[in-house]
Amino acid sequence: MQPEGRSMRENILAAAVQLFSEYGYHAAPLRDIARLAGIQAASIYHHYPSKQALLVEIMEKHMQQLNSKLERILHEYHDPLDRLREAIANHIRLHTSNKAEFFIIDTELRALEGEHRTRIIAMRDTYDAMIQEILRDGMERGVFHPSDVKVTSYAIIALCTQVSSWFRPGGRLSVQQVIDIYYQMVSQGLVRVPEHKDEQKREESVRT
Repeated sequence: MQPEGRSMRENILAAAVQLFSEYGYHAAPLRDIARLAGIQAASIYHHYPSKQALLVEIMEKHMQQLNSKLERILHEYHDPLDRLREAIANHIRLHTSNKAEFFIIDTELRALEGEHRTRIIAMRDTYDAMIQEILRDGMERGVFHPSDVKVTSYAIIALCTQVSSWFRPGGRLSVQQVIDIYYQMVSQGLVRVPEHKDEQKREESVRT
């Protein structure tokens, strides 16, 4: 039984997401996707020309969502800490609410062919560049410690992506609580302490 109100194209895409995430792209034949969607194998070609087209649509749809939300954050927020907080929240929310889709994006890039691979990599690079813009801006304004922008961006992205591997809805922590914890960890590692506070800490250390 397929969910009411969902088109056959959506049913097929949902079946592909389930099988690609469970077994991998290459181990999920179109006939199994069609069976799970409730149609004959030959009928799938009325909606998608190939299995590759399914993979591309999954990746494009969710990378576009990730990028467009981060782009909006960059336009709506100007304080580096606000931008960092919202960027972390955006990444964690999308990766925990669309776990299977982003797992496919993270693990099946090698399965993309030709220009499809080039296009998805370009979208990923755009996302990386926006995270790096947040960090570079914060460093140039003296809010963040000077550091290697690329390495720092990769570390933050990997840290936030990993949440989806262990987070369980209904568990001890809500998504927002996890976001708050991760923002605290990341910001404490990045934010510069004003010089007068450094001196105060040194003086307190000497007195003790």
